[in-house]
Amino acid sequence: MTYIGELRDKISIIRKMKTSDGMGGWGVTESVIISPWAKVEAPKSKTGIIAQKDTEIRTHQVTMRYNDAVKIGDIVKFYDTRLVVKAIRHDGKRRWMYLDCEPEVV
Repeated sequence: MTYIGELRDKISIIRKMKTSDGMGGWGVTESVIISPWAKVEAPKSKTGIIAQKDTEIRTHQVTMRYNDAVKIGDIVKFYDTRLVVKAIRHDGKRRWMYLDCEPEVV
């Protein structure tokens, strides 16, 4: 069970949008969707092989109040860390939502 006092981290949910550049192409812009209080945890980590090297991919869980504006693929900005939302879960009463995230690869 999550309590409201556990939400101590200020985050921003960012969405990338494609905009026309007027010459037949497009550019990518980022806009902040919401800036809620949340609890950011790194409860799990997994190891894998990327480019023939052993690598640790750390997943994060972000707990926040339910908000239907968040979508898979959005970016959670927490201090200097940018996490990509991979899955969204919520409780039965839709009071809380849990975002399963991984670090953004640039």
